[in-house]
Amino acid sequence: MTERVRERRRALRWSQEELADAAGVSRQSVAAVESGRQVPSVTAAIGLAAALGCTVEELFAPAGGDVFASVLADEGRPAVGTPLAVARVGDTQVWAPLGEADGHGFALADAVWSERGPQLLDGASVDGFVVAGCEPALGMAAAAAPGRGAGRLVVVHASSGRSLTALAAGRAHAAVVHGPADSLPPVPESVARWELARWPVGLAFGGSAPGLADVGAGRVPVAHRDAGAGSEQAFRRALAEAGALDRVAGPVVSGHLASARMTLAGQVAAGVTTAAAAASVGLDFSPWEEHVVQLWVDRRYVEHPGMSTLLQVWCSPRVSAQLRRLGGYTLSGAGQEVNA
Repeated sequence: MTERVRERRRALRWSQEELADAAGVSRQSVAAVESGRQVPSVTAAIGLAAALGCTVEELFAPAGGDVFASVLADEGRPAVGTPLAVARVGDTQVWAPLGEADGHGFALADAVWSERGPQLLDGASVDGFVVAGCEPALGMAAAAAPGRGAGRLVVVHASSGRSLTALAAGRAHAAVVHGPADSLPPVPESVARWELARWPVGLAFGGSAPGLADVGAGRVPVAHRDAGAGSEQAFRRALAEAGALDRVAGPVVSGHLASARMTLAGQVAAGVTTAAAAASVGLDFSPWEEHVVQLWVDRRYVEHPGMSTLLQVWCSPRVSAQLRRLGGYTLSGAGQEVNA
């Protein structure tokens, strides 16, 4: 889509300013549309198409006829009526099921799943910056960001492995990745990185800590993560270092908070999670490793308004104070670009 605007403008030997004048929009809007940072309004789309001598459909219809794609490639079809978050990444409109905003109320959806796929709701906007990751505080950052426009943050909760898959597939602008500082996944040349925080990964529990020998033998059920999760990999390393068996029993859960809450409810004896997630529900915590938490961004979207919004909100006094209050966060490097 964005390439079509640029290609047609260049074929006419027009500058962005000349196209803007002919279409009745600002030069900044033309630049934002061509870079994929902004979806044009109906009026702007009509003006651009008329100026470039084509139809709106020819200029802006998604390639290949695929109107929507799931952010997470392994996401199954939701139940009809499931609320969805929707945003555009490049030429693709992506969706993800929308959970409750805070566990106690309804979240504002962009679409619902119908028998024919996502159905946009009245007033929905597909602007925004899509970031996938397992950092629970991403929801806090999204709540502090603008609710509409290119600076809106669309958070998709997923493990580091699933988030990197979405980033590589062009279905997310950014992914949050965590692991020991000396053993993060290989970094593609197409990715720029910023540090968000550092925090310990370990086992949350109530009462006395279960022994790793009992956990590894499957005698004590624990809530843990999928194989692509950085915390799950830390869990397996802890078992190996303790010389424990690797016959873990217990459910695979969707995130750090889900693991802590399941432990608190007594559904399992312990949960693989972070210190902050454990503290947030009043559980004790035994650490294994300190992980660096990084934001990996497709270089094409480093100038996206949502990128700067995310870093500004994350480093703001409001959010950083709440992270420190939770405990378990080291923020001395937050917001710094990682060049090595």
